Amino acid sequence: MRHRFQILFSAASVALLSTSALAQDLFIQDATVVTAAGQQAETDVLIQDGQIAQIGSDITAPEGIAVHRGAGQWVTPGLFASFSTLGLVDVGAEDSTNDVTASEASTSVSERAVDSFNPRSAHIANTKRRGVTHAVASASPSGDSIFAGTGLILATTGQFDSVINDSAFVHVALGETGASRAGGSRSAALAQLRAALDDAQAYPGRYDAPTDGDALSRQDAAALAPAVKGDVPLIVSASRASDLLGLVRLKEDYPDLDIIILGGTEAWQVADALADADMKVILDPVQDLPSKFEDLGARYENILILDEAGVDYAIMNLTSYGVTKPAALAQHAGNAVGNGLAWEKAFAAISSTPAGWFGVPSSDIQVGPMRNLVLWDGDPLQATSAPVKIWIEGVEQSLESRQSLLRDRYNPLTERDMPHKYR
Repeated sequence: MRHRFQILFSAASVALLSTSALAQDLFIQDATVVTAAGQQAETDVLIQDGQIAQIGSDITAPEGIAVHRGAGQWVTPGLFASFSTLGLVDVGAEDSTNDVTASEASTSVSERAVDSFNPRSAHIANTKRRGVTHAVASASPSGDSIFAGTGLILATTGQFDSVINDSAFVHVALGETGASRAGGSRSAALAQLRAALDDAQAYPGRYDAPTDGDALSRQDAAALAPAVKGDVPLIVSASRASDLLGLVRLKEDYPDLDIIILGGTEAWQVADALADADMKVILDPVQDLPSKFEDLGARYENILILDEAGVDYAIMNLTSYGVTKPAALAQHAGNAVGNGLAWEKAFAAISSTPAGWFGVPSSDIQVGPMRNLVLWDGDPLQATSAPVKIWIEGVEQSLESRQSLLRDRYNPLTERDMPHKYR
């Protein structure tokens, strides 16, 4: 039995490593092509040598090239998961595979997610199979600190060079989580954050000794300094409307902060204030029932009200499952469309909008070098649609994962001769 599973694991590894060996030339006929901004056009696409050679409705397929035709196919930029723990955890309840928290650590901001990141995590391949080509990865706060450390941006290639930015943002928790970490109250959490920002703002001047800061050690202050200067975003977990107004006041005192609110369940109540303060929000459009006291104002119209107010937003599945494996990203955007959000806005909220926040180049579909592209068998925001082909930075990706290999191996309808229990 052990030998058979070793063979299976090896097969999965080969499948994930052999992306560059896949075919690069393809003629896609009569497809709905979607731009990075979500605009649609019915046209053909010719891909040759890892580049988009032609786009148009009167293209003739070169002799001998593979042709992909069929009603309902779509071509889109790759999806961008704006928050996740990809590569940091495999089994949440198994500590040896979980690097999301470090409750006994003496460090905070300087804990870098990249130092725990495993590009071979099964969740990454499973997420890529659903059209997600890039993602944010972050740990969670633990111990007596509101800080979760410094997060990264990754491509879902599964390769060891898949980290695009290893110091992309700093993550901090306010609200109920921050209060519990800081000693029991929201005021304690915000006081810790303000003291930390002051330490980072004054770094390295006030640090004659490693522990001279009010809230941060020398190395943690150095890690927070880029966020204080606005060089990288500060992701802040917060949901209650009063907590979000606290962030508006915070930005008045630290105007260079590039704040991205994570959660924002009651953001609709203070949408105009968030828009005026140029706040960005990562929200879950499916969250319309309270799961905590800070979510009592949950409603599905949240994203519609933010959109009308002009708030910049991204869509995520913010359940614990969705953060661990954000494979249902497109489905959540589709739910937002079902509740009244324009299709192009929902698609941008899972692609170009969050990518732009974190400095990832646009994946627009145009003639020239091909970046990140997904061919779907239907509308990508429909739950029944799935990717047929995926390219990341012009390289076609394998759609196999350990999950799909296990599915195929133990499928009772398989035509393999080996008895089912020996497969």
